[in-house]
Amino acid sequence: MFHIPVLVDEVLSFVKNGIWVDTTLGTGGHTEAILTRFDKVFVYGIDRDIESLEIAKTRLKKFKGKIKFICGDFRNLKALIPAPVCGVLFDIGLSSFQLDNAERGFSYRLDGPLDMRVNRTNGLPLQRRLRHLTKAQIENILRDYGEERRARGIAKKIYNSRDKIETTADLRDLVGGDPRTLSRVFQAFRIFTNDELENLREGLHTALSILKKKGRIIVISYHSLEDRIVKQFFKENSYLVVLTKKPIRPSEEEIASNPRARSAKMRVAEVE
Repeated sequence: MFHIPVLVDEVLSFVKNGIWVDTTLGTGGHTEAILTRFDKVFVYGIDRDIESLEIAKTRLKKFKGKIKFICGDFRNLKALIPAPVCGVLFDIGLSSFQLDNAERGFSYRLDGPLDMRVNRTNGLPLQRRLRHLTKAQIENILRDYGEERRARGIAKKIYNSRDKIETTADLRDLVGGDPRTLSRVFQAFRIFTNDELENLREGLHTALSILKKKGRIIVISYHSLEDRIVKQFFKENSYLVVLTKKPIRPSEEEIASNPRARSAKMRVAEVE
């Protein structure tokens, strides 16, 4: 089953004909909607998750000639995209395909290897990286990326048992607590493992460098750390006009049909 994209109608309301970059193609939901609605759009579909990219190729095969698939990281947009474009879309959240796959290790609800890499061909899984972290580093990860108030106590538990943590269940059982605490801990380690916040900062800057005049940046984020980066970037950049005074949120109807959309926030800006 394909991932259900969020805020599709809202995204489409800011899209116009021309060349677009979907920097987080995933399984292709947003791009499918864009190519279906607009007849004069070409999309560069980028993702660093090879597995998701293969699913997107199947989903979007009917749009042959209107899309180019690229396995890469959006922090390298300037090197990946050959010409100026009229729009760039970022959907920063993980897809259901990733979250619901126990082998990926993203969810505390599923038992599997504690991996958490978006691109499993690159770098070390979290279970191995934990063994090289100090107690202070673990505490900083939990506090900075998870905004976890009990970071010190949880970090001590993890540090003392880090050589024994192999699976999501091992980490879940060690941390204990309510689902909100577990969500923050798993979020923190996922952000750390994939360098997500620095990726976003660099991705936004490189996106601006490839946009034409009147080109648009659309960003959908899912937690306060990401949204803060986007808001600050739009505010500080004199080349941009913010088109969304407040972040656009999913409707109650969308949340009812797709609960994972609940935390989504969309911001849009245009190059002057």
